[in-house]
Amino acid sequence: MEIKTNRLNDGRKKNWFWDYNCIFDTDLTEHAKLIRLFLARCADNDSRQSFPSINTIAQKCSISRPTVKRALAELEETGWLKKSHRYTENGEFTSNIYTLLMPEEQG
Repeated sequence: MEIKTNRLNDGRKKNWFWDYNCIFDTDLTEHAKLIRLFLARCADNDSRQSFPSINTIAQKCSISRPTVKRALAELEETGWLKKSHRYTENGEFTSNIYTLLMPEEQG
């Protein structure tokens, strides 16, 4: 008996990630594409959320902090990313949460 699910079943071992192929057909800058793919690497497969710091993104992508900030803003403006903030129970800021979207999912 065959069981069908809506979940992606992949035979690969751990340490892989996915993102939409159409990212390469966009007018995004190379830095925005690189950061989008890095965030996809960090993201939970179900929620498509990740929360690396600006410093981590810059270090792992071999680019400067200002370039990371510009690329994140580009991704947010074009609907490929939604940024929100995480706080402790005491109301102290801890990190940004980046939710990966397709542009039509923006909102």
